[in-house]
Amino acid sequence: MQWIPQQPAFEALLNTLASAVDSVYLVGGVVRDALLGRGAALSDLDVLVERNALAVARRAADQLGWMFYPLDEGRDVARLIFTAGKMPLVCDVAAMRGGDLAIDLHGRDFTVNAMAMRWQGKGSRAIVDLSGGAADLAAQRLRRVAPTSLAEDPVRLLRAVRLAVQLDFTIEEQTLHQILRISDTVRLSSPERIRDELWKMLASPAPERAIEMMRTHGLLRPILPEIADLEGVAQTPPHDSDVYQHTLRVVRLAVLLRSWLQSQPQTETGPATATWQAMLMPYRFDLLPQMTAQTAAERRNADWLVWHALWHDVGKPATRTAEAMSDGQLRYRFFDHEARGAEMAARRLEWLKFSHSEVQLAERVVRSHMRPHQLDASFGADPISRRACYRFFRDTGGPQREPTAGIHTALLALADYQGIYAASPPPNWTHYVRHIGELIAYVVTPGGFDGIRMPLVDGRQLMAHFRLPPGPLIGDLLEYLREAQAAGEIASTAEGLALAADWLAQEPRPLRV
Repeated sequence: MQWIPQQPAFEALLNTLASAVDSVYLVGGVVRDALLGRGAALSDLDVLVERNALAVARRAADQLGWMFYPLDEGRDVARLIFTAGKMPLVCDVAAMRGGDLAIDLHGRDFTVNAMAMRWQGKGSRAIVDLSGGAADLAAQRLRRVAPTSLAEDPVRLLRAVRLAVQLDFTIEEQTLHQILRISDTVRLSSPERIRDELWKMLASPAPERAIEMMRTHGLLRPILPEIADLEGVAQTPPHDSDVYQHTLRVVRLAVLLRSWLQSQPQTETGPATATWQAMLMPYRFDLLPQMTAQTAAERRNADWLVWHALWHDVGKPATRTAEAMSDGQLRYRFFDHEARGAEMAARRLEWLKFSHSEVQLAERVVRSHMRPHQLDASFGADPISRRACYRFFRDTGGPQREPTAGIHTALLALADYQGIYAASPPPNWTHYVRHIGELIAYVVTPGGFDGIRMPLVDGRQLMAHFRLPPGPLIGDLLEYLREAQAAGEIASTAEGLALAADWLAQEPRPLRV
């Protein structure tokens, strides 16, 4: 049982705190995970001291070079952050509620989180377990500490689902009954805290299980009504399930993509998976920086693949129309569901207080998620043209023509297309995967989409060469030349100016696409 993994900075901090106060206790998840043997990747600690946590933590931070933040002055809680190592380390130092360890532990959420360990140097083993947390760990059971535990803080209802999924635990019967009884109170929690619990759920290895547990426990509709509305929305072939079940399937397939791209263990294999892995393998190294990059608040880009999968068809209930067929069956259509879904996703993510850039990313991916399907249908067995690849990344990239949304859209398309069909691999899978590979290759290969960022002809050259004034005409001509460059039709400034002359001579001129 390893209490402090190979993190000398944590050990030094704990020893420094212990030298300043009578007793220091590790509490919460670190104790739980240590007992479960899950502490190897530890990067954050929760620590209790009897009193004066802010003052004690500030002195320790000054002494050891940690950053200090007063996290909650009213409750006497400080946050210390250490950034000099390979990964950031976080330690929250709090004063015991009521100045008493027993009072503090009895005020926690679940018994497995209500254990403490007194720090007595590396290798400490003095466990304080007043609620039977160790027995619940052994039984793989999640149980409330007291009847008031969940009602005191409704976000704990979501935490119950999150921990049950992360730990693969069952929820004890009385705890489960209380969750079902007061599930609607979860909406009283702040959007930021709801967001953080949802993010951890969807970053888990089985987010589809978390979503389904939220639904069955009455927690989905109060906070994500758009996702709850997907249940029972029938679709016609080739879909074999309603929109909700299709969404869960796409979420599960997005997890496979996320895990493989980050070289994490795979939970599922098969011919369909092997096909897209073989296609992506040459680009895996190029995609890794994209996937491991952080969008905001240490949220990884790769985890957004699952969020995009969750939201991609959220516009279908609002756009569904029915048409009677000659055989008496109904045919359902969802015209412009991607545009409606993008608006709905953006509103909900804004309510959850995600950053502006994160909301924009999700909005672009949901709005564009049908584009790869349309390209596949348009080109059939032929390769996607460079011009079409350029337009795809141009249109998904926003004003800055940034490729992240296009990459996410292409990867989501793999999960979405596969999730339409019960059969695996789905029809025409080989050439569909090849088309996605052509999009990915275009954006990661030098001279592809990145080459257009350095145009052969710029606006000043056009105005000087043709004696043109600034204005919309220059913008249209520049876009025309960028497309020609992307398609490989021009390879030098002279060729660009010659093509510009031809364009200017045409009446009517080609419209900007």
